[in-house]
Amino acid sequence: MSQLPLDLQFISTPGRDDFLVSDCNRLATSWIDRWPDWPGQYRVLNLVGPAASGKSHLAAIWSLQADAHAITELADGTAPANENLVLDNLDAGNVWNEEALFHLVNRTADGAASVLVTSEMPVAAMEWSLPDLSSRMRAVAVATLDAPDDALLRALLEKYFADRQLAVAMQVLDYMVSRMERSFVAVQTIAAAMDRRSLAEHRNLTLPLAREIMTEFADGDHARQPALPTVPGTAGSEPEED
Repeated sequence: MSQLPLDLQFISTPGRDDFLVSDCNRLATSWIDRWPDWPGQYRVLNLVGPAASGKSHLAAIWSLQADAHAITELADGTAPANENLVLDNLDAGNVWNEEALFHLVNRTADGAASVLVTSEMPVAAMEWSLPDLSSRMRAVAVATLDAPDDALLRALLEKYFADRQLAVAMQVLDYMVSRMERSFVAVQTIAAAMDRRSLAEHRNLTLPLAREIMTEFADGDHARQPALPTVPGTAGSEPEED
């Protein structure tokens, strides 16, 4: 009889030691560590990256060291004064009063408070109806978290299974990494699927199980897309992956 598995989720803790640093997030991490020495006239840093790229984790780390708290909307014309704040998912469609945002950014100019903004699009590229706010957003420092490289994908998978005290061989991790999309969401989704299958069928995390899981994801959103074939005389083309 198969055991009914729980819908396991990829859980991260806000501690600095739990955040894995690689080339794709090294710059953003360095700016978090450099606070309050942030560049620019306004002490505001915009963390930009795709979904599940580690923005919220870095924001949680900064919140602890800066004694800041997160807000997800500014619905009226007021904003907290002289408090370090995290504006989480500024482009997520929540209610952000532009007048309040304008005054909030202005208050950081004297160094009394800092603001960390997370978003998938740079705040400077967003459409603001208030010209003065648009001007302020163009002056905000930006740190980008890029898509993860293979080394980080492997480390994230290894940490996921290690946190659950599950043994997995390096060749299994390498197999999964070589076939998964380079995204944090892919790590979360595929690792959880393998975890559930292992629990339900009482199987170890072996290469045959990894092959089954990756076959199921082969035609989905989280599979690595093959490179374009080389076309003679075409600049920028890449050979197909084996």
